[in-house]
Amino acid sequence: MKKYPLHFKAQINYFPTEKGGLITPVSTGYRSEIKFPFELKSFIAVQNFEDRDLIFPGDLALVHITLLNAQPFLEKLYEDMDFQLHDNSGIIADGIVTEVY
Repeated sequence: MKKYPLHFKAQINYFPTEKGGLITPVSTGYRSEIKFPFELKSFIAVQNFEDRDLIFPGDLALVHITLLNAQPFLEKLYEDMDFQLHDNSGIIADGIVTEVY
């Protein structure tokens, strides 16, 4: 798997399946769309889990995030910024930036 530079750490609340969240667990390297409230463009978020192998629907986790093709946006990142994670089925999680690298 290709290594990407980490951009920030976040606390993410992965919604349970019955609330539109993940259907199956995901592992490090999982990619989803990420949207920030004030930004019109969405980005791809590569998620890296530091203390576990899998994230299950309904989990709350600290995750290291890399944003792909987001270079100009990275200067706008700040701690306590909120965001949503999306996949083809809709919003699967929400989160908050806890540390910018």
